[in-house]
Amino acid sequence: MVSTGSNVNWPPIEGIISDLDGVVYRGSTAMADAIEAFTRWQKAGLPFCFVTNNSTHTPEDVVRKLRGFGLSIAPSEVVTSAITAAELIRANYPQLTRIYVIGAPSLVTAMRDVGLEVTDRTPEAVVMGLDRDITHEKMRIAVEAILNGAVFIGTNPDLLLPTASGFEPGAGATIAAVAAATQVQPSIAGKPQVPMIETALSRLGTNRASTIMIGDQVPTDIQAGKRAGLATVLVTTGVPMRQDPFLMAPDFIVSSLREIEVSAARAAQARQRRA
Repeated sequence: MVSTGSNVNWPPIEGIISDLDGVVYRGSTAMADAIEAFTRWQKAGLPFCFVTNNSTHTPEDVVRKLRGFGLSIAPSEVVTSAITAAELIRANYPQLTRIYVIGAPSLVTAMRDVGLEVTDRTPEAVVMGLDRDITHEKMRIAVEAILNGAVFIGTNPDLLLPTASGFEPGAGATIAAVAAATQVQPSIAGKPQVPMIETALSRLGTNRASTIMIGDQVPTDIQAGKRAGLATVLVTTGVPMRQDPFLMAPDFIVSSLREIEVSAARAAQARQRRA
């Protein structure tokens, strides 16, 4: 049963995993309530880790952006879909070396950081993320490679991304086009799959039963959190919620992160365990 409003019986919270776009900021605009909440939790010693399907930023990019909003974090507190995609290839396809990438420079960097060769010549895998300079030629190369047997990996299935003025097409829109052309469904590295959540949990070192997942999208954030066995919180500041009876509902719905109640004692216990 979804809990909303001010009289919510919040579970014990010792750790937080949170999305970024639509939760902490919208485009280049910070969500003041969210920055205030994370600053308060940080001062209380409550550990948190950000997980983002956005493959166009490195953890260092996110650190700089949040610092500009007044929130100082470490790169280790950010897990991106680009990093997760690279880890997925290394873990599941250790024999592959040549990768064709459609995406931002950060996605290319993530592939090279794990020793993969980024090339358009007989690639063994195609990795697609958000590419604001997408062209028909890029998609043609991807389609041809996949039809010739290349592994198909998408960073995330997000169809819409929130911006300061509205929305823009996400990586999922172009990934869906290539999937339709090839009739091959990609393996997804980011949410709603759980690898990023598991990585974040390992970095937090918190108990799964007392860690919550915060997000603004039910199809990605909430499903990933639920699949990982976490209590989930939907914040209604991002992509509009669409009713879908086939999706697991969030445990809680809030309009502001200020509504999330964290016990100072529980935060202290989490801090002591990490010390």
